[in-house]
Amino acid sequence: MKQTRNLRKPLLAIGLCAALAFGFLAACGNPASPNGERETTLTPPAEDTGIVLNLYQPHRNQAGLWEALAADYKNLTGVTVNVRAPAAGSAAATELKEALEAEENAPGLFLFTNPREYKAWQESAADLSATNAYQQLADKRMALVVEEKVVGLPLGVEAFGIICNTKILDAYFALEDRDTDFDSIDDVNSHRELEALVKDLEANKAALGIDGVFAAPAFREGESTAWGTRLLSVPVGYEIKHRNIDITGDDANELSLRYEAGFRGFHELHLGHVTTREGLENRAYADAAREFATGRAAMILGSTDFLGQLNSVVGQTVSGNDAAFLPVFMNIEDFGHQGLAFETVQYAAVNGHANEEHRAAAEAFLDWLVTSEKGMDFLVNKLNVIAPYDSVIAGMPPSNPLALSALAWLQNSDVTNAITFSVLTPGEEFRDRVVGEGLLAWHRGESEWAELREDLREGWERHRARMDDHS
Repeated sequence: MKQTRNLRKPLLAIGLCAALAFGFLAACGNPASPNGERETTLTPPAEDTGIVLNLYQPHRNQAGLWEALAADYKNLTGVTVNVRAPAAGSAAATELKEALEAEENAPGLFLFTNPREYKAWQESAADLSATNAYQQLADKRMALVVEEKVVGLPLGVEAFGIICNTKILDAYFALEDRDTDFDSIDDVNSHRELEALVKDLEANKAALGIDGVFAAPAFREGESTAWGTRLLSVPVGYEIKHRNIDITGDDANELSLRYEAGFRGFHELHLGHVTTREGLENRAYADAAREFATGRAAMILGSTDFLGQLNSVVGQTVSGNDAAFLPVFMNIEDFGHQGLAFETVQYAAVNGHANEEHRAAAEAFLDWLVTSEKGMDFLVNKLNVIAPYDSVIAGMPPSNPLALSALAWLQNSDVTNAITFSVLTPGEEFRDRVVGEGLLAWHRGESEWAELREDLREGWERHRARMDDHS
C-alpha cells in the first residue's frame, strides 16, 4: 500500500488550528468595546527581577537580532538577557570555552554550531532531557545526545533533498501515454519508484519541454557542496545512526561507507538523466539553479534556502509555490521507508555549572523561545530557520513553501528521516578534490567505483585527522 502525504499544502489543518488558537487568545486578552471595535491594551513592562541571564551566540551578524529579542523578553518577564557574540578575529569555539571557564559572567545559555565543539566544554553541559523545550522537539533524534545525556537542542534545522518542479510533474501525470501509474509525487516512496519516474520523465522530455530531468551538477572548485558534501552526508547520516557513532568524538573520524551501494545507485540515476553532461567541471550552482528556475529541468538537488537562489534568477518562470521536496532515495534498507534529510544549523545548551537560579532562567528562556508567539516568530521569521518543535510547527508555520514541504516529511511517522552532519565533512579540499573530482572522474569513465570508494574512506580519515591537528 502506498503512503499518502500532501507535499503541496502541508500543515493546513494544524495551521488553521493555530490561527484559531491565537485568535481565541487575542480575543481573551483584548475584549471588544461596546461599539464592537477591538480595544488595544498595552501591557506595562514587567518589574525587574534582578535575574541576569548571560547568553552566548556564535554569529556576530546575528547579535542585533538577539539583542532586540532580549529587550522584548525583559519587558515581558523582567529578566535581563545579556547577549554576547565572539569578538572580531576570534574563534567562537575557543572564546566560548574561555567564557564558560570564567568565574564571573559565565554564560548560562549558549549556542554552538559544530557537535565537535562539545569536547571543549563537556564538563559544563547540563542535561536538558527534563526541559519542556526537549519535550516539544518533533524528532528527538535531532537533539545532541552524549552518553544518554541531552546536551544540545536544535534551534534551527534545514532540509536537503530533491527539489521538484510540481508544474512539470503535473504535466507529466496528465500525459495519456506514459509508463508509470503514479498520480502525483506523493506516490513516490522508494529508490525503485524514483527510478521509474525519472526514466519516464526523461523519455517524455520533449513533450514536457525540458532538457533533462535533473539540472546538471556543478563541479567547479568551491561549487560542489550539493553534489559532494550534502549528498554524501545522507548515507553518512544513516551510517552514524546504524553504528551509533558519537559525533562529538574520534569515532566520527572513520567512515565505513556501509551504504555506498545506495550512494552509487543514486549517482548513476542522477548523472544519467541531467540536462547536459558536458563541461560539468566548469559549472557553478547558479547554472543549475537557472536551469530549474526557467523550466529546463524538472528536479534539482538543494536545501531549504534554495528559494532565495530561485527568486534571484533573471527570467525566472518557476515560483517557490511550484517547488516541493522528495528525499534522495538511496535503497537504504536498514531503516525502512527513507525520508528527507535534516541538518541542525545551530544548537542551544545550558551551563550546568551555573547556579540554580541561572539554570532555571536559561531553561525558561528556551521554553519561551519555542512556545511563545514572539519567540517562535523570532526563530521562523528573523533567523529564517525550520524550528523542529511541535509548538512552532503548529503555532508559526513558515511562509517558505520548501520549509512547509520539509515539515510535512518531518511529521510523517511512516518514514525515517536522515539526520545528517555535513559539518563533520572534513573541509573544502576533501569536498573538491576527493569527492568532487573523484565523482567527475568516475562519471567520465576515467576511474572505477572501487577506486573512488577507497579514496572517500581514506580521504575522510586523513582530512579528519588534519582537522584535529589544527583544532
